[in-house]
Amino acid sequence: MPVPLLITRPLDDAERLAEELRGLVPELSVILAPVLEIRPLPFEPPSEPVDLVLISSQHAITAALSCENLPVVCVGAATARKAADAGLTVLATYPTADDLVHGLTGRKGLKALHLHGRHTRGHVAERLTLAGLETQERMVYDQIARRWTAGEQRRIFAEPQLVVPLYSPRSAQILSENLVGYAGELRLVAISEACREAWSGPVAKTICVAEHPDGETMKRAIASKLS
Repeated sequence: MPVPLLITRPLDDAERLAEELRGLVPELSVILAPVLEIRPLPFEPPSEPVDLVLISSQHAITAALSCENLPVVCVGAATARKAADAGLTVLATYPTADDLVHGLTGRKGLKALHLHGRHTRGHVAERLTLAGLETQERMVYDQIARRWTAGEQRRIFAEPQLVVPLYSPRSAQILSENLVGYAGELRLVAISEACREAWSGPVAKTICVAEHPDGETMKRAIASKLS
């Protein structure tokens, strides 16, 4: 049987990831125990006109829908699919925020709006503006740290082995705290070196970093550690 998988992403993301991984590993046992809760923040579109909306998470889609049908540029294929399903016009999709910055660099004369969460990395708006694409930014959702319930913790700590993906440095830090005292075998799969460096929890048997920081590569890396 595959090693149980602990998914700690926000619930919508966690459920989607679990479904996709079960397509790769049908007998997979999954524990969903988010360490972040997403809460929308009040948002008003800018009074000045913009040409593009940039989103790196599905949690920014609701805000993007209020931007007068402007085309969106997405980070991640899953975010792009969700945006298209919601009725947005997806102009381009990039696998990472760095790829988005590189892909849009030099588009002088245009104006963009980056919609993101309270906790973000990459300085997308600043880097694009310096590269010639004037970019505003708005915070449209918060990522609230979540402690596990007693029932969640009992179930997790009862497992002798766990595969645990790390999708952001912040979630890695919170998860490190939630897993203090866990005595089982951990196999960590980090989407980036920054996530690996953020880990301060129990010593893992193995920790690997995905070859590329994108969703599809991460899924393959997770699947490879389940047996």
